[in-house]
Parts: sequence; C-alpha cells; structure tokens
Amino acid sequence: MSIPTWDVSPEPKQEADLPLQSNLHIERLQLSEKIEKLKIFITMNSEFKALNYRHSRLLEEQLASMQMYEGVLVQRMAILNNPNQN
Repeated sequence: MSIPTWDVSPEPKQEADLPLQSNLHIERLQLSEKIEKLKIFITMNSEFKALNYRHSRLLEEQLASMQMYEGVLVQRMAILNNPNQN
C-alpha cells in the first residue's frame, strides 16, 4: 500500500514538480487576466450598472472568489519553490 504524497515529509524540488509549477504558473496568469477584466467590467462598464442587484452582487462575489483562488495558487507555488517551509 502506497502512502499518498501529501502524507509524506516534503522533499527537495524534483523534476517531476516542474510540470506542476509550469501548470500553476499558466493557470495563475490566465486567472489574473480574468480577474483584471472582471474588475474593469465592474468598475468602468455602464452595462454593470444596468444589471439587477442580485446579478451585480453575484459578479462581485465571483470576483472575490477568483481572488481567493489566486491566493491559493500563489501559496501552492510557494510550497513548490520552498518545499521545506510549511
């Protein structure tokens, strides 16, 4: 029976981590672009002001969730860059 990787002590960064780091980096870049577009839509687009209250609040919640998600990605990237720091 093998132990899931999250149950073992961190090991030095290995080549196997590089694709994951690359994928996380790409995912964060794409997410950052979407966050910026949504921020611009919320703050500068007159169409946002025309939305009903519920829809506009949901878009604001979506933005907050996306920002939290980006924070999680950053933390995961930091762990991969510094596996001995928890």
